[in-house]
Amino acid sequence: MRRKRSSQIITTYVLSLVMAIALLVMWVIYAVRSGSKIDELASRLGRPPGSLHWWVLTLGCVMLALVIFGLTYQLAQTFSARRYSHQQEQFVANITHELKSPLAAIQLHAQTLQQADLSSADHERSLGFILQQAERMSRLVDNVLESSRMVGRKRPLDLEPIALDTFFAIYFAEARLRVASHGVQLKSRLSTRSEVMATDDALRRVMDNLIDNATHFSMRGGEVRCRVHDRPGAVRIEVEDDGVGIPKKELQKIFDRFYQIGKEISGRRKGTGLGLSIVSGLVRQMKGTVRAFSQDGKPGTRFVIDLPKAEVTQ
Repeated sequence: MRRKRSSQIITTYVLSLVMAIALLVMWVIYAVRSGSKIDELASRLGRPPGSLHWWVLTLGCVMLALVIFGLTYQLAQTFSARRYSHQQEQFVANITHELKSPLAAIQLHAQTLQQADLSSADHERSLGFILQQAERMSRLVDNVLESSRMVGRKRPLDLEPIALDTFFAIYFAEARLRVASHGVQLKSRLSTRSEVMATDDALRRVMDNLIDNATHFSMRGGEVRCRVHDRPGAVRIEVEDDGVGIPKKELQKIFDRFYQIGKEISGRRKGTGLGLSIVSGLVRQMKGTVRAFSQDGKPGTRFVIDLPKAEVTQ
């Protein structure tokens, strides 16, 4: 159905172009056959005979160019709107799937806890799994809310100086346990004492999305590496994994809202298409930049964030 609708739009566009060209041809024929009338008009305007012919023909060409431009622009806008609508539909389907998975797991382990002969070890394991899935759902809902707030946000973040050594010392200790629960090891290297203008919540949300993304695309037994170090005038945060990688042609699109990686990768995990767009938006609001690096045919993706250092007031 989607392809049929696209074919109808393209057919309409082609027919409109043919009609525009036909009108131009008719205009040229009229200008040629009406040479005497045009010369008469030129004489009334005090112009020599034949001086208006090129003006008339040029006017027709300009009109044709404007029509073609308008039709092409309208075609591009139509396909852009259809693509965005399709991404929204895919987002609703994916977020429904993402919510159903932890809900089903929570229900299963809650039913397990109802068993009378359950050992203490199994009891603790089920409780831990329920808490883990509830946290996953909470992060998912937070991402949806944050994405909505970013689209309609009128004012910027209330930035304040954040000491990165203190922030990351606490953050890595918490994130390491979460990553380990997926069978992946988090290795970190912290070599900065600088401050950046940010908020604790924004930094945490950026790191959660990057590390969760790296974890989900890594194989069990793999590792996620995070390095925080000083650069001239900035602090660089790097998150790297050994996962399946991202095709080079998609690297410039992965920060778009609702955008999802191609089938060769997204078959591993649907996701919502919000995480990296939130990362990009929050980093921009913190006056920084974020980039992604990956090589076709080679495993691993590296995300690099540069945040300007906070100015030290004397």
